[in-house]
Amino acid sequence: MIERLRGHGWHLAIAAGLVFLAGYPLVSDNLYYQNMIILSLLLAVMGSGWNIISGYTGYVSLGQSAFLGIGAYTTALLSVRVFDGASPFWFVPVSAVVAGVFAAVVGAVLMRTRGHAFVILTIAFLFCMQLIVLNWSALTNGNHGVTLPLPQWSREYQYWPFYYAFLLLLLISVATSWWIRRTKLGLGLLAIREDEHKAGGVGVNTPIYKVLAFVASAVWIGAAGGVYAYYLTFIDPRGMFDIVVSVQIVLAVLLGGRGTLWGPVLGAFVLEPLNETTNQHFGSGNERLIFFGGLLALVVLLLPRGIIPSVQELLARRRDAGSR
Repeated sequence: MIERLRGHGWHLAIAAGLVFLAGYPLVSDNLYYQNMIILSLLLAVMGSGWNIISGYTGYVSLGQSAFLGIGAYTTALLSVRVFDGASPFWFVPVSAVVAGVFAAVVGAVLMRTRGHAFVILTIAFLFCMQLIVLNWSALTNGNHGVTLPLPQWSREYQYWPFYYAFLLLLLISVATSWWIRRTKLGLGLLAIREDEHKAGGVGVNTPIYKVLAFVASAVWIGAAGGVYAYYLTFIDPRGMFDIVVSVQIVLAVLLGGRGTLWGPVLGAFVLEPLNETTNQHFGSGNERLIFFGGLLALVVLLLPRGIIPSVQELLARRRDAGSR
């Protein structure tokens, strides 16, 4: 009975959080906090995607923000160069597909490696994408970036479409993560994380499973990149293919709880306000990098399993102590 009440408590907390997020723009027109929530939603979407390849499968990627840039540039270039005058929102699904295709092609190569080699290659992939976009000026406008059309709706609802688009993407990404965890694919990914050789020995098609996980981790990040590009209305290679964003993704998931369903979301909503605070005090210079590096070290040392697993473990200990 107590276990059921605790389970219901978690569900009520999640439902309350979602209701708050859904209703916040309706009760407050504070654009500063709306922007903070939008960026938290974006980080949560990326964290949920990263969690599939790194939390479930055990392959740590530090290049996941590349798919944010791929999605952003897909939406931007389609809305500016191909279908001039069309709303960029129409191309967000295309951004998801393009990110998935890139992940399938690149994943077929990257997933042949493991451990430190995989981490290094994901970073190389991120910087290669930045260099390609930076130097392919005829298509991407290079270092000058791409300016998207301004939104046409009333300034009274300035952030609403972006806010609810990111909220929808978060729900879809979490639902995708939940579905994968409860399928044969999810069981295979967990088996790969625990022991890849044994997983292959019991019939798990490890190369296919790993590529599928890599694709699933990238698709909704690409879609979020499309929405993010329209939200910013201007994108450039260095901003869209930034390794600091990848570090933030990793930190958010580790903070909330790697391998858990809601850990990436909780971590994102803790980390992003801290990010805004550091921006105000340190700007975007090296001090900010030092802050995130130090925070990452503290999380690994003090909360190696993340907030949610640590809280669950604490509650379990109290329950065991109370039953003695």
